[in-house]
Amino acid sequence: MIKINYPTDIKKLKEDYLKLFDIHTMESKWAPEERRTGFRLVDLLTGDFAFLVDVFLWYKSHTITKRQEKLHKSIFDYEAKQPDIATFFMDDNNGFNLSTCHYCNMAYINKYSKSLSYSNRLDFVNNASISEWREYFHTNSLSDQKLKKVLEGRPYSSLAEFNRRKFLWKRIELYKGFSLDSNYNHFDLDHILPKSVCPIIGLSLFNFVPSCQVCNEKLKKAKELATTKGDWLKISPTYVDSAFDNDVAIQLIPLSKCSTFFELQKNNGNYKLVFDTNGDLAYDNYISVFKLNDRYNYHKKIALRILELKERYPEEKRKEISRLLSVGEQDETKYSEQQIKNDIFQEEPCQERCFSKLRRDMLHKN
Repeated sequence: MIKINYPTDIKKLKEDYLKLFDIHTMESKWAPEERRTGFRLVDLLTGDFAFLVDVFLWYKSHTITKRQEKLHKSIFDYEAKQPDIATFFMDDNNGFNLSTCHYCNMAYINKYSKSLSYSNRLDFVNNASISEWREYFHTNSLSDQKLKKVLEGRPYSSLAEFNRRKFLWKRIELYKGFSLDSNYNHFDLDHILPKSVCPIIGLSLFNFVPSCQVCNEKLKKAKELATTKGDWLKISPTYVDSAFDNDVAIQLIPLSKCSTFFELQKNNGNYKLVFDTNGDLAYDNYISVFKLNDRYNYHKKIALRILELKERYPEEKRKEISRLLSVGEQDETKYSEQQIKNDIFQEEPCQERCFSKLRRDMLHKN
Protein backbone atom coordinates (compact mmCIF):
# COMPACT_ATOMS: atom_id res chain seq x y z
CA MET A 1 0.00 0.00 0.00
CA ILE A 2 2.60 2.55 1.10
CA LYS A 3 5.82 2.26 -0.89
CA ILE A 4 9.04 2.00 1.13
CA ASN A 5 11.37 4.90 0.47
CA TYR A 6 14.81 3.35 0.38
CA PRO A 7 17.92 5.56 0.70
CA THR A 8 19.25 6.99 -2.54
CA ASP A 9 22.57 5.15 -2.21
CA ILE A 10 21.19 1.65 -2.78
CA LYS A 11 24.66 0.27 -3.51
CA LYS A 12 25.90 1.23 -0.05
CA LEU A 13 22.72 -0.12 1.55
CA LYS A 14 23.32 -3.50 -0.09
CA GLU A 15 26.99 -3.53 0.90
CA ASP A 16 26.14 -2.76 4.53
CA TYR A 17 23.43 -5.43 4.56
CA LEU A 18 25.82 -8.10 3.31
CA LYS A 19 28.09 -7.36 6.28
CA LEU A 20 25.49 -9.04 8.51
CA PHE A 21 26.35 -12.43 7.06
CA ASP A 22 29.27 -14.82 6.82
CA ILE A 23 29.16 -14.73 3.03
CA HIS A 24 32.12 -17.07 2.52
CA THR A 25 30.56 -19.86 4.59
CA MET A 26 27.12 -19.36 3.06
CA GLU A 27 28.52 -19.41 -0.49
CA SER A 28 30.41 -22.64 0.16
CA LYS A 29 27.17 -24.29 1.30
CA TRP A 30 25.14 -22.78 -1.55
CA ALA A 31 27.63 -23.53 -4.36
CA PRO A 32 26.01 -26.84 -5.52
CA GLU A 33 22.57 -25.22 -5.50
CA GLU A 34 23.85 -22.20 -7.43
CA ARG A 35 24.99 -24.52 -10.21
CA ARG A 36 21.58 -26.20 -10.23
CA THR A 37 19.38 -23.10 -9.94
CA GLY A 38 21.54 -20.40 -11.51
CA PHE A 39 20.89 -18.04 -8.59
CA ARG A 40 23.91 -16.40 -6.95
CA LEU A 41 23.88 -16.09 -3.17
CA VAL A 42 24.57 -12.34 -3.19
CA ASP A 43 21.68 -11.79 -5.62
CA LEU A 44 19.34 -13.77 -3.38
CA LEU A 45 20.30 -11.53 -0.45
CA THR A 46 20.23 -8.14 -2.22
CA GLY A 47 18.45 -8.60 -5.55
CA ASP A 48 15.57 -6.23 -6.28
CA PHE A 49 11.96 -7.29 -5.83
CA ALA A 50 11.39 -8.04 -9.53
CA PHE A 51 14.25 -10.56 -9.36
CA LEU A 52 12.87 -12.05 -6.13
CA VAL A 53 9.48 -12.62 -7.77
CA ASP A 54 11.22 -14.52 -10.57
CA VAL A 55 12.99 -16.67 -7.97
CA PHE A 56 9.74 -17.24 -6.07
CA LEU A 57 7.81 -18.32 -9.16
CA TRP A 58 10.71 -20.54 -10.30
CA TYR A 59 10.84 -22.23 -6.91
CA LYS A 60 7.11 -22.93 -6.96
CA SER A 61 7.28 -24.44 -10.44
CA HIS A 62 10.15 -26.85 -9.70
CA THR A 63 10.29 -30.02 -7.66
CA ILE A 64 12.32 -29.48 -4.49
CA THR A 65 13.33 -32.56 -2.52
CA LYS A 66 13.03 -32.60 1.26
CA ARG A 67 16.81 -32.79 1.49
CA GLN A 68 17.19 -29.69 -0.68
CA GLU A 69 14.51 -27.82 1.24
CA LYS A 70 16.23 -28.64 4.53
CA LEU A 71 19.52 -27.33 3.15
CA HIS A 72 17.86 -24.15 1.89
CA LYS A 73 16.27 -23.46 5.28
CA SER A 74 19.59 -23.99 7.06
CA ILE A 75 21.46 -21.56 4.78
CA PHE A 76 18.76 -18.88 4.73
CA ASP A 77 17.81 -19.17 8.41
CA TYR A 78 15.79 -16.04 9.18
CA GLU A 79 15.16 -16.90 12.83
CA ALA A 80 18.91 -17.02 13.50
CA LYS A 81 19.53 -13.64 11.85
CA GLN A 82 16.30 -11.87 12.84
CA PRO A 83 17.83 -9.76 15.67
CA ASP A 84 20.61 -8.49 13.39
CA ILE A 85 18.20 -7.74 10.54
CA ALA A 86 15.79 -5.89 12.84
CA THR A 87 18.72 -3.85 14.18
CA PHE A 88 19.72 -3.06 10.59
CA PHE A 89 16.26 -1.66 9.86
CA MET A 90 16.32 0.38 13.09
CA ASP A 91 19.73 1.91 12.37
CA ASP A 92 19.17 5.52 11.28
CA ASN A 93 22.38 5.39 9.26
CA ASN A 94 20.70 2.96 6.86
CA GLY A 95 18.04 5.49 5.93
CA PHE A 96 14.82 3.64 6.72
CA ASN A 97 11.99 5.93 7.73
CA LEU A 98 9.99 3.70 10.06
CA SER A 99 6.74 5.54 10.68
CA THR A 100 3.57 3.65 9.78
CA CYS A 101 2.71 0.13 8.65
CA HIS A 102 3.42 -0.19 4.93
CA TYR A 103 0.51 -2.60 4.48
CA CYS A 104 -2.29 -0.53 6.03
CA ASN A 105 -1.01 2.97 6.99
CA MET A 106 -3.20 2.66 10.11
CA ALA A 107 -0.68 1.82 12.86
CA TYR A 108 2.60 3.39 13.87
CA ILE A 109 5.73 1.28 13.63
CA ASN A 110 8.84 2.55 15.33
CA LYS A 111 11.83 1.81 17.49
CA TYR A 112 12.29 2.87 21.08
CA SER A 113 15.29 3.06 23.35
CA LYS A 114 15.98 1.59 26.74
CA SER A 115 19.00 2.65 28.75
CA LEU A 116 20.52 0.64 31.59
CA SER A 117 21.81 2.44 34.66
CA TYR A 118 25.37 1.14 34.34
CA SER A 119 28.35 3.28 33.43
CA ASN A 120 30.06 0.63 31.29
CA ARG A 121 30.10 -3.11 30.50
CA LEU A 122 32.29 -3.95 33.49
CA ASP A 123 29.82 -2.18 35.77
CA PHE A 124 27.07 -4.32 34.21
CA VAL A 125 29.05 -7.55 34.68
CA ASN A 126 29.67 -6.79 38.34
CA ASN A 127 26.23 -5.49 39.30
CA ALA A 128 23.50 -6.61 36.90
CA SER A 129 20.66 -8.73 38.25
CA ILE A 130 19.75 -12.17 36.88
CA SER A 131 16.76 -10.72 34.99
CA GLU A 132 18.99 -8.07 33.37
CA TRP A 133 21.48 -10.72 32.30
CA ARG A 134 18.67 -12.80 30.83
CA GLU A 135 17.36 -9.81 28.88
CA TYR A 136 20.54 -9.83 26.81
CA PHE A 137 21.90 -13.37 27.12
CA HIS A 138 19.50 -16.28 26.73
CA THR A 139 20.28 -19.79 27.94
CA ASN A 140 21.62 -20.84 24.52
CA SER A 141 24.53 -18.42 24.95
CA LEU A 142 24.77 -18.40 28.76
CA SER A 143 23.39 -21.41 30.63
CA ASP A 144 21.82 -21.11 34.08
CA GLN A 145 24.80 -22.96 35.54
CA LYS A 146 27.31 -20.58 33.97
CA LEU A 147 25.28 -17.53 34.96
CA LYS A 148 25.40 -18.78 38.55
CA LYS A 149 29.19 -18.98 38.28
CA VAL A 150 29.29 -15.46 36.81
CA LEU A 151 27.49 -14.11 39.88
CA GLU A 152 29.62 -16.14 42.30
CA GLY A 153 32.84 -14.86 40.74
CA ARG A 154 32.03 -11.16 41.12
CA PRO A 155 33.55 -8.65 41.30
CA TYR A 156 35.85 -8.78 38.27
CA SER A 157 38.72 -6.31 38.02
CA SER A 158 38.41 -5.97 34.23
CA LEU A 159 36.54 -7.27 31.20
CA ALA A 160 39.70 -9.16 30.26
CA GLU A 161 39.49 -11.10 33.53
CA PHE A 162 35.81 -11.84 32.93
CA ASN A 163 36.46 -12.97 29.35
CA ARG A 164 39.30 -15.28 30.43
CA ARG A 165 36.78 -17.27 32.47
CA LYS A 166 35.00 -18.17 29.19
CA PHE A 167 31.47 -17.95 30.55
CA LEU A 168 30.37 -16.84 27.06
CA TRP A 169 31.21 -18.23 23.64
CA LYS A 170 33.03 -15.02 22.75
CA ARG A 171 34.14 -11.79 24.42
CA ILE A 172 31.18 -9.93 25.88
CA GLU A 173 31.95 -6.75 23.93
CA LEU A 174 31.54 -8.67 20.64
CA TYR A 175 27.86 -9.43 21.19
CA LYS A 176 26.00 -7.15 18.77
CA GLY A 177 22.75 -7.34 20.70
CA PHE A 178 24.34 -6.25 23.98
CA SER A 179 24.36 -2.50 24.51
CA LEU A 180 23.85 -0.36 27.58
CA ASP A 181 21.68 1.91 25.43
CA SER A 182 19.64 -0.44 23.26
CA ASN A 183 16.98 0.05 20.61
CA TYR A 184 13.88 -2.13 20.54
CA ASN A 185 11.45 -2.54 17.67
CA HIS A 186 7.72 -1.92 17.76
CA PHE A 187 7.13 -3.51 14.36
CA ASP A 188 7.25 -6.79 12.47
CA LEU A 189 9.35 -7.57 9.41
CA ASP A 190 7.07 -9.52 7.11
CA HIS A 191 8.24 -11.59 4.14
CA ILE A 192 5.84 -10.36 1.47
CA LEU A 193 6.88 -13.39 -0.62
CA PRO A 194 6.35 -16.13 1.98
CA LYS A 195 9.58 -17.80 3.06
CA SER A 196 7.56 -20.91 3.94
CA VAL A 197 6.90 -21.33 0.20
CA CYS A 198 10.38 -20.28 -0.98
CA PRO A 199 13.03 -20.56 1.79
CA ILE A 200 15.87 -19.20 -0.36
CA ILE A 201 14.43 -15.67 -0.16
CA GLY A 202 14.10 -15.85 3.62
CA LEU A 203 16.95 -13.36 4.09
CA SER A 204 16.32 -11.16 1.03
CA LEU A 205 16.55 -7.46 1.88
CA PHE A 206 13.85 -6.36 -0.54
CA ASN A 207 11.43 -9.04 0.62
CA PHE A 208 11.03 -7.42 4.05
CA VAL A 209 8.04 -5.15 4.72
CA PRO A 210 8.01 -3.26 8.04
CA SER A 211 4.47 -3.79 9.26
CA CYS A 212 2.17 -3.84 12.27
CA GLN A 213 1.33 -7.06 14.08
CA VAL A 214 -2.31 -6.98 12.98
CA CYS A 215 -1.36 -7.01 9.29
CA ASN A 216 1.45 -9.52 9.66
CA GLU A 217 0.38 -11.98 12.33
CA LYS A 218 -3.42 -11.83 12.27
CA LEU A 219 -4.29 -11.13 8.64
CA LYS A 220 -1.59 -11.91 6.10
CA LYS A 221 0.34 -14.66 7.89
CA ALA A 222 1.84 -16.79 5.07
CA LYS A 223 -0.75 -15.92 2.42
CA GLU A 224 0.33 -15.27 -1.14
CA LEU A 225 -0.98 -11.84 -2.13
CA ALA A 226 -0.69 -12.39 -5.89
CA THR A 227 -0.18 -15.08 -8.52
CA THR A 228 1.51 -13.33 -11.45
CA LYS A 229 4.69 -11.26 -11.56
CA GLY A 230 2.81 -8.20 -12.77
CA ASP A 231 0.40 -8.34 -9.83
CA TRP A 232 3.21 -8.88 -7.31
CA LEU A 233 4.99 -5.78 -8.60
CA LYS A 234 1.84 -3.65 -8.41
CA ILE A 235 1.08 -4.39 -4.78
CA SER A 236 4.50 -4.75 -3.15
CA PRO A 237 5.66 -1.81 -1.01
CA THR A 238 9.24 -2.96 -1.70
CA TYR A 239 9.07 -2.51 -5.49
CA VAL A 240 10.41 0.78 -6.84
CA ASP A 241 7.40 1.30 -9.13
CA SER A 242 4.69 -0.03 -6.80
CA ALA A 243 1.45 1.53 -8.03
CA PHE A 244 -1.12 0.82 -5.30
CA ASP A 245 -0.99 4.28 -3.72
CA ASN A 246 -1.59 6.00 -7.05
CA ASP A 247 -3.99 3.51 -8.63
CA VAL A 248 -6.32 2.98 -5.67
CA ALA A 249 -8.36 5.86 -4.27
CA ILE A 250 -10.18 5.93 -0.94
CA GLN A 251 -13.65 7.33 -1.53
CA LEU A 252 -16.31 8.61 0.84
CA ILE A 253 -19.70 7.44 -0.39
CA PRO A 254 -22.83 9.18 1.01
CA LEU A 255 -25.74 6.83 1.61
CA SER A 256 -28.32 9.62 1.77
CA LYS A 257 -28.78 13.07 0.25
CA CYS A 258 -27.19 15.88 2.25
CA SER A 259 -26.59 19.44 1.10
CA THR A 260 -23.28 19.86 2.96
CA PHE A 261 -20.74 17.76 4.80
CA PHE A 262 -21.69 19.62 7.97
CA GLU A 263 -25.17 18.15 7.63
CA LEU A 264 -23.76 14.73 6.82
CA GLN A 265 -21.66 14.77 9.98
CA LYS A 266 -24.76 15.08 12.13
CA ASN A 267 -25.75 11.60 11.01
CA ASN A 268 -22.43 9.86 10.48
CA GLY A 269 -24.01 6.49 9.74
CA ASN A 270 -25.10 7.80 6.37
CA TYR A 271 -21.78 7.31 4.59
CA LYS A 272 -19.05 4.73 4.14
CA LEU A 273 -15.44 4.56 3.01
CA VAL A 274 -14.48 2.32 0.10
CA PHE A 275 -11.22 1.58 -1.68
CA ASP A 276 -11.89 2.22 -5.36
CA THR A 277 -9.71 -0.19 -7.37
CA ASN A 278 -11.46 0.35 -10.68
CA GLY A 279 -12.12 -3.38 -10.76
CA ASP A 280 -8.49 -4.49 -10.50
CA LEU A 281 -8.57 -8.00 -9.01
CA ALA A 282 -5.03 -7.83 -7.60
CA TYR A 283 -5.87 -4.73 -5.61
CA ASP A 284 -9.24 -6.18 -4.61
CA ASN A 285 -7.50 -9.25 -3.20
CA TYR A 286 -4.97 -7.12 -1.29
CA ILE A 287 -7.78 -5.06 0.26
CA SER A 288 -9.65 -8.24 1.16
CA VAL A 289 -6.63 -9.90 2.83
CA PHE A 290 -5.92 -6.87 5.00
CA LYS A 291 -9.65 -6.11 5.53
CA LEU A 292 -9.01 -2.47 4.66
CA ASN A 293 -12.63 -1.55 3.90
CA ASP A 294 -13.87 -2.79 7.28
CA ARG A 295 -10.91 -1.45 9.26
CA TYR A 296 -11.00 1.99 7.63
CA ASN A 297 -14.73 2.42 8.07
CA TYR A 298 -14.21 2.38 11.82
CA HIS A 299 -12.21 5.60 11.31
CA LYS A 300 -14.44 7.26 8.72
CA LYS A 301 -14.85 10.39 10.84
CA ILE A 302 -11.29 11.30 9.87
CA ALA A 303 -12.37 11.47 6.23
CA LEU A 304 -15.47 13.47 7.06
CA ARG A 305 -13.42 15.94 9.10
CA ILE A 306 -11.07 16.55 6.14
CA LEU A 307 -14.00 17.17 3.79
CA GLU A 308 -15.58 19.47 6.35
CA LEU A 309 -12.34 21.47 6.52
CA LYS A 310 -12.24 21.64 2.72
CA GLU A 311 -15.67 23.22 2.77
CA ARG A 312 -14.80 25.57 5.62
CA TYR A 313 -11.43 26.66 4.24
CA PRO A 314 -11.64 26.86 0.43
CA GLU A 315 -8.66 28.17 -1.51
CA GLU A 316 -9.75 31.81 -1.45
CA LYS A 317 -10.06 31.79 2.35
CA ARG A 318 -6.66 30.14 2.76
CA LYS A 319 -5.13 32.85 0.60
CA GLU A 320 -6.82 35.53 2.70
CA ILE A 321 -5.53 33.98 5.94
CA SER A 322 -2.06 33.81 4.42
CA ARG A 323 -2.17 37.47 3.38
CA LEU A 324 -3.34 38.67 6.81
CA LEU A 325 -0.77 36.65 8.77
CA SER A 326 2.09 37.59 6.45
CA VAL A 327 1.80 41.31 7.16
CA GLY A 328 5.13 42.43 8.62
CA GLU A 329 6.73 38.98 8.27
CA GLN A 330 10.17 38.83 6.66
CA ASP A 331 9.97 35.08 6.07
CA GLU A 332 7.62 34.76 3.09
CA THR A 333 7.23 31.00 3.54
CA LYS A 334 6.14 31.10 7.20
CA TYR A 335 2.49 31.85 6.37
CA SER A 336 2.38 30.91 2.70
CA GLU A 337 -0.89 29.60 1.31
CA GLN A 338 0.70 26.14 1.02
CA GLN A 339 1.85 26.24 4.64
CA ILE A 340 -1.62 27.27 5.79
CA LYS A 341 -3.05 24.36 3.81
CA ASN A 342 -0.56 21.93 5.39
CA ASP A 343 -1.37 23.20 8.88
CA ILE A 344 -5.13 22.86 8.39
CA PHE A 345 -5.22 19.50 6.65
CA GLN A 346 -2.06 17.94 8.16
CA GLU A 347 -0.95 16.94 4.70
CA GLU A 348 2.38 15.13 4.95
CA PRO A 349 4.35 12.48 3.04
CA CYS A 350 2.24 9.34 3.05
CA GLN A 351 4.43 7.26 5.34
CA GLU A 352 4.88 9.94 8.03
CA ARG A 353 1.51 9.80 9.79
CA CYS A 354 -1.24 7.24 10.23
CA PHE A 355 -4.07 7.64 7.71
CA SER A 356 -1.94 9.97 5.57
CA LYS A 357 -3.24 8.31 2.39
CA LEU A 358 -6.80 8.73 3.62
CA ARG A 359 -6.20 12.43 4.28
CA ARG A 360 -4.55 12.99 0.93
CA ASP A 361 -7.22 11.13 -1.00
CA MET A 362 -9.96 13.12 0.71
CA LEU A 363 -8.17 16.31 -0.31
CA HIS A 364 -7.37 15.44 -3.91
CA LYS A 365 -9.65 12.59 -5.02
CA ASN A 366 -13.03 13.46 -3.43
